[in-house]
Amino acid sequence: MKLPFENLFKRFENVTKVVSSSSKSTFIKTNKQLSVILIIVFAVSAVALFCYWFFKERPYYNNLLAEKDELIRSLKFTRDKQKKIYENAVDAYEKKLTNEYILKSIYDDKINDYEQKLTSYKNDYVSKEEHQKQVAEVEHRIKEESLAKERLSKEEYEKKIIALEQKVSIMEDKNIDLKTTLQESTEFIRGEKETLEDLLLLERKKAFIPSLILSETRNKTLTGSVLKRLVAIKDKLKSIEEMNIVLRPDTYFEMGLISYYDKQHDEAIEQWESAVSLNKNNLKAYICLGVVYSEENMSDNAVKILKRAVEINPKYATPHLVLARIYEQKGALDDAIYEYATVLEINPQTIDIYNTLGTLYEKKGLKEEAKKSFAQYEKLKGANK
Repeated sequence: MKLPFENLFKRFENVTKVVSSSSKSTFIKTNKQLSVILIIVFAVSAVALFCYWFFKERPYYNNLLAEKDELIRSLKFTRDKQKKIYENAVDAYEKKLTNEYILKSIYDDKINDYEQKLTSYKNDYVSKEEHQKQVAEVEHRIKEESLAKERLSKEEYEKKIIALEQKVSIMEDKNIDLKTTLQESTEFIRGEKETLEDLLLLERKKAFIPSLILSETRNKTLTGSVLKRLVAIKDKLKSIEEMNIVLRPDTYFEMGLISYYDKQHDEAIEQWESAVSLNKNNLKAYICLGVVYSEENMSDNAVKILKRAVEINPKYATPHLVLARIYEQKGALDDAIYEYATVLEINPQTIDIYNTLGTLYEKKGLKEEAKKSFAQYEKLKGANK
């Protein structure tokens, strides 16, 4: 016998299977959708992270690397500058040791040589007193023999002596006149010399010729007639010097200036060297020599003479300035930078030096130092307007 709800139960089971099967297929479809969504989200996140790194993090790291390179160059420059200072100090001490001290062994060797020479002289030569005694004896014997040979009487001998004395007196009178004339001539020439020396200095200043031959101070409007007048005075002083009359040290310096403007560089060098030999502290002569040596392609001599000027007065900025320009011409940029920096330490208001230093820093690849120098140049230039 069939139950009345038997078919109903079967239908319910069928519906349950259908629902379960439909729910199962729906669940699988949802998982696929989630996977696609997760993949899209992951891709978008990756792209976002890449963009963040490329547009923000990467420039930041590039800036850090550039700053690191700039810092390394600055540290290298500072190291080179300190090395240069140290080397200059070492050179100064070595020169001082060389000039002020001598090895004791050399001194002992010289003493031994002199003692040996003295011993050999004692063995091979007679003393000065004994020699004079022998000479006196020989003269006395010759005199006696001569008197005996000529058999001169005392009166005849005295007559000859009187005659000789008269001749000597006449010669002395003539020499006195000549000596007086020579002294008067010499005094006159000395007076002319002093007048010409003063006139040369006065005419040089009237012609607006400065005492230094730097490019920014050189007289470029000097006329031929004025130069001819100055050369004439210089030639007269040279003629007086040829009479063994010494000129003033400053006069040699003035003559060197005239020779330089007359394009007689060799003569100018000779006269400035005379000025330096007579006055070791003539810094202007050292500077002029450095400039003309550089113009004559003798840069090593120029550097040597200017370093001597720096030793005499380290606080005088002009020798450092000329040295810096010579180093710059030679391509020794580190030395040039050092000397330009020294000029600024002595005289910080030298505006153009900042601009020059900026250019040298750029050539060295020190962009930060160059930027600071140019900025200081613009600042001082604006303040002076």
